[in-house]
Amino acid sequence: MDQELPLSVVRAVAGRRDARVVETSETPIVTGTIGAATGSVTRISGVLRSGAGEKPFSVIRKVFEPLRSGRHHEAAGDPRHWAYWRRESLAYASGVLINPLGAGLVAPYCYEVIDDSVYLADVVGPPERTDVAAHHLGTWHATAPIPDAPWLAGDQLAQRLAVTELDWSTVDAPSEVQSVWARRHDLMKVLDSVPVVLCHGDFHPGNLIASGDDVTTVLDWGTLGTGAAGFDLAHLALSTLTDPFPYYVDGLQGKVSAEDAHLGYSVTLALVGASRLHWMQTEGVPVPAGYTDFVLGTARLP
Repeated sequence: MDQELPLSVVRAVAGRRDARVVETSETPIVTGTIGAATGSVTRISGVLRSGAGEKPFSVIRKVFEPLRSGRHHEAAGDPRHWAYWRRESLAYASGVLINPLGAGLVAPYCYEVIDDSVYLADVVGPPERTDVAAHHLGTWHATAPIPDAPWLAGDQLAQRLAVTELDWSTVDAPSEVQSVWARRHDLMKVLDSVPVVLCHGDFHPGNLIASGDDVTTVLDWGTLGTGAAGFDLAHLALSTLTDPFPYYVDGLQGKVSAEDAHLGYSVTLALVGASRLHWMQTEGVPVPAGYTDFVLGTARLP
C-alpha cells in the first residue's frame, strides 16, 4: 500500500513551503540483496504543485530494520558492529554524509530522516568506471576525517572473520586458496601496521554511479566504518576482477604510502576472495572465469 509522502519531504523536494502532492506512485526497488539492515527501498514519483506551478519529482525512501537471522544477528545490535541497523539513518542525520565527501565522491542528497527511514534524491546514471571510482576512493581515504561517532562500524573484516569457520573438505578449492585461509589470523595481525581510514564497507559497482563532471555518487552507507587502507579497494577489485590499485594510489597523493596501502589491499583481497570462493562453491553459484587466478595473482601477501 502506498504511504503518504511526509509534508517536510514534499517541501524539501519542491524548495517551497506551499508545495503539495497532486499525483504519486510507488515502485519497489529490488537489486539482489538490499543490505543486512535494509527493510525496503522504494522509488516514490509523481507531481508536486506550488505557487510556481507543477513539476515532476522522484524520491527514494529507504527503510531500515534490525537483522533478524544469520550468524551476525546477535552482534548486530551493537552500534560498532558492521550490520548495525540504524547506522545509515544516523550518518545522514549527523551530517557526516553532507557533500562533498572528498574530491569527486558524493552521497545522495538526503531530504529528510524520519524515524527509521531516509528520503534521498533519486540518482540515476551508469555504473562508474573502475579507474575513476578507485581514484576518487583514494582521495577520500586520504582526506576524510574519522568522525567521533558511537555508531561508526569497527573493523568489518575482523568482525566477519571472528564468526566464520570454513570447511574446505566440502569444496573443490586450490590448495593455495586454502593456505591463505589457514593464515588468516597471522594476516590480520599484519594489518595492524596499515593506517586506518574511513571506509564505505561495500564499495562495488552496484553502489557507484557516474554522475557527470568527474563525480561519483556512492549509495548504501549502512556499513560506514573504519578499516585498513585498501579495504574498500579490494571489494571493488573482487567485484570487477580488475586491479585498480595504481589509480587508488594516485588518489592517495602520498598521504598513505603505496606499500602500506597495497598490504591492506592484498590481505583483504586474499581473505575475502577465499571466503567468497568457498561460499560460491558451497551454494552452487558459478565461479566467474579467472576468479581464482585473479585472487592469487593480484594479492601479494607477506
